[in-house]
Amino acid sequence: MNSLDALRKMVDHYPGGRAAVALRLGKTDEVLRKELSGSHTHKLGVVDAQTIAEICCESKTEHCHALANTFASNSGGFIRLPVVDVDHIPNLHKSMAEVIREMSDVTTTTIDCDSDGVISDNDLKRSLKEIEEARTALQVLEMNLISKNAAGKPALARVA
Repeated sequence: MNSLDALRKMVDHYPGGRAAVALRLGKTDEVLRKELSGSHTHKLGVVDAQTIAEICCESKTEHCHALANTFASNSGGFIRLPVVDVDHIPNLHKSMAEVIREMSDVTTTTIDCDSDGVISDNDLKRSLKEIEEARTALQVLEMNLISKNAAGKPALARVA
């Protein structure tokens, strides 16, 4: 997943979608669409990308850390997600299904890439992209498990 993929996912999950994010950025929906598409005529700047991340994290949307995860993953790391939202009871079945789907993608991509016994640069890039997407799905599941656990406890017993 590259940074534009991450930003598109974040914007798609923001309440009101791209139009609402565009409004917060002071842009038209069409301009933001072109910037997020990777158009050669419209470039999304780092300040706008950071603003998108901030407003998504402020709203605690499901994929609010996607950009940070992409940067960290491309640098060989990962981001530990501290968000615990007890006001929203997550759908663990949906989260687990997403983990299984992403791990299946990792498996099939790895087998496909190694079918000739050589991992080319393109094979490595494809595999790492799938691994990053699986890592994100696991982090969402982790957040949802923590949130559901916290929601089932009295307010005084909740650990953030």
